Amino acid sequence: MERTKTKHFQYTGVDDFDVAIDEQINAFLVEAEITGERLIDIKYQAHSSQGVNNYSALVVYVD
Repeated sequence: MERTKTKHFQYTGVDDFDVAIDEQINAFLVEAEITGERLIDIKYQAHSSQGVNNYSALVVYVD
């Protein structure tokens, strides 16, 4: 039985150890072996507050 799952990613760029959001997503897709057939959608959101840009993404996929 297939289950729909989600994985959240966030990037602010204020931490030296922060990895760009697209790199985080690509690494997850490779590690979890999620191919095109299992990937349902990727939703992006960005907002800025007090000069800090925040980027979020939600990957929706079938397990």
